[in-house]
Amino acid sequence: MPQNKKSDERKTSHALDSVIVFEGSGTTAEIEALGIQAVLEAEGIRVVLGGETSFPNLPWSVGVSKVDAPRALEVIAEAKKAGPKAAVEAEAEQERSKN
Repeated sequence: MPQNKKSDERKTSHALDSVIVFEGSGTTAEIEALGIQAVLEAEGIRVVLGGETSFPNLPWSVGVSKVDAPRALEVIAEAKKAGPKAAVEAEAEQERSKN
């Protein structure tokens, strides 16, 4: 029985290499990174968060596996387009689904 090509791609080490889909610095970078992390994880995309709260001048980053990067960039663009109100609604929906 032949295996799904996409499934095979997800299993290779190269496909799991981390790709940065967000990097920012300054006073809002941590909040942006955490927001992006939440949006991506809600879509089932695993995230590697990088940053340092003690030094706000250092960048924060959000990384995903290389194979998930195109979808992650799509999700981020959709979330930015939808705006903060959609983020609040999504968070409320996520809380309701936990109960």
